Amino acid sequence: MDYRILGETLPAVEVRLQTGEAMYTQSGGMAWMSDGLALDSNIKGGLMKGIGRMFTGESLFMATYTATRPDCFIAFASTVPGKILPV
Repeated sequence: MDYRILGETLPAVEVRLQTGEAMYTQSGGMAWMSDGLALDSNIKGGLMKGIGRMFTGESLFMATYTATRPDCFIAFASTVPGKILPV
């Protein structure tokens, strides 16, 4: 898994995945992606965890993206001005 941060004011992070690698995020978080990624939507952690996420303003459902071929990429963009910092 490799990543790069794009942009200044409204940044995005683009993640490159190899075959079999996966990542999950809240539904609706993806900005763009390449071919070769499979999407699975579910309630991670069970129904009560999902309801708890709803109370904090997040989505009930989580999306899992899995690479089915090498060098697939997926990007997540910011919805408000700011910075994305690598941790």
